[in-house]
Amino acid sequence: MIYRTVTIEPKLTNSVIQVTPDLSGNISAEAEIITKVRSTNYDEYDGPLEFTPGEDPQTIHTDHLVVMSDITINPIPNNYGLITWNGAVITVS
Repeated sequence: MIYRTVTIEPKLTNSVIQVTPDLSGNISAEAEIITKVRSTNYDEYDGPLEFTPGEDPQTIHTDHLVVMSDITINPIPNNYGLITWNGAVITVS
């Protein structure tokens, strides 16, 4: 088995990494690797991670934030009931 060394020195130009491999020995090769690297820095979400559904809509403000843990939506508790009034009858469901 013959081993050859490939040396790659990446160069970042206009958000594109360019590499030119340098091979040892009597091997010639051409290679092109095109990779775009994008990086965005967002702040970390530091709000609550556990919520229980309610009557009103809830918005968890995570726009442009990184959430580092799972968010848990709890079930409606067993002892909760929806009380409605139609003007004559109270209904608990």
